[in-house]
Amino acid sequence: MKRKEVLNSYLKLLLFLLPMFAFCACSGSSGIEDVAEEVEENIEDGNSDDHKDDTTDKDRIEGVLYPDELVAQMGKGFDVAWSEFNKYIQNHSEQKVIDIAEAGFTMVRIRVNKPATEDLFSHLDEHINQCLKHGLIPVLAFHGHDAEEGEDMEQAKQVTVDWWRTVAERYKDYSELLVYNLFVELNGNLKKDHQLLNEFYADIIPAIRESNPYRIIIVPPIGLSKPANLQYIQLPDESDPFVMMEWHCYAAGPALEGNKQWTTGTREERQLVLDHFQSAAEYMEQTGRSTWFGAWMAGNYNKGNEYDIPAQVQFATFFVRELAKIGVPWCVNTDDKYYDYLNLKWYPEGEYGGIPVRDVILDTEKVALYSGEGYQGESLRLSPGEYDQAELQAMDFDNKISSLMVPWGFKVIAYTGKGFAGTAHEYTRTTRSFSSELENTISSLKIIDLETYD
Repeated sequence: MKRKEVLNSYLKLLLFLLPMFAFCACSGSSGIEDVAEEVEENIEDGNSDDHKDDTTDKDRIEGVLYPDELVAQMGKGFDVAWSEFNKYIQNHSEQKVIDIAEAGFTMVRIRVNKPATEDLFSHLDEHINQCLKHGLIPVLAFHGHDAEEGEDMEQAKQVTVDWWRTVAERYKDYSELLVYNLFVELNGNLKKDHQLLNEFYADIIPAIRESNPYRIIIVPPIGLSKPANLQYIQLPDESDPFVMMEWHCYAAGPALEGNKQWTTGTREERQLVLDHFQSAAEYMEQTGRSTWFGAWMAGNYNKGNEYDIPAQVQFATFFVRELAKIGVPWCVNTDDKYYDYLNLKWYPEGEYGGIPVRDVILDTEKVALYSGEGYQGESLRLSPGEYDQAELQAMDFDNKISSLMVPWGFKVIAYTGKGFAGTAHEYTRTTRSFSSELENTISSLKIIDLETYD
């Protein structure tokens, strides 16, 4: 609505209410005119509702990617160490990138801890280009623990600023889908000092902006990236629309006791997760800033892993569903716990994650059927519903099911006969093999969403 039309609308309304303001006639000026002047001033100041409605779209630069648009594309991804550890650098294969993308992942967080030299760029260029080629959004994350743990923080800051200035100049002409994540996770003196961290950001972000004015930058808070600490971040330019926030919890997975306790997924254990998610949701609501979840694990892999595959599927089901509710994309930590980088294939199961965990984090609302024991062989994903023999035959899975992944809160009833007849077995947990009389004899299925965890 144009400015003049807005003013006329207000005047018509006031004229309609004139009888209610008869007292104004006794004054030296018209009450209507006074209000009209105030309305005009508000319009001049940009305070009308009509102005607020289109500010965001009108102020955007055409053809430039904004954080909320990036969030809509990021989806689900992996933290990867391809450019972090020599064993992964030396054994990297483009096939790994292809397999991750073809499985359904849409993003990788490339962690880097090496100096910004040609030695780094010789393989980092390749990794970024392969991701963009195969449809994976590359998030470049700096792992600067050596600098952060030193005593001279001015020197540490300069090292970090110089690293990002060099990297930003290198990739300034790359696709806007290449994103800069300033820190993987804060360590040393930066871990607890939000004022010091803000001083780092005050120098790093302008250094990047010298060559990348519109590149999306992602920054984490202190305290191991806890979302409750997002409120302490202060940007050098709060009006910069191309900055979003990273946060995470359970980066090393759940634990059997403590503040990350997860045993059977009790209400109390679920609430421990939800408290973190609520903090992030409140921050996004209050600030309008987009956020991204940088790392989580389905088991405590770094401590030997005390969670079997069914337990990991249970935790992952809840975790991914709740992240979806608040609209936050994420990366799971890390690809080598799921993918055999030496033999270029997914681990069906092992000491860490496995194919069933991968499958549930990709889609928490479908059961996965596997033709072989131990989640091997061909696979098929099915939504809740009834599947008779004819339907399973059409999908080439009649009498072919040997193991299955069941998302938490789902129930599968498997029948040995068509028409849901014969011997029936119920499953509410992921199962690596069936009893001998049931293996490869399932002719019909019912998949039920119980819509509860209790």
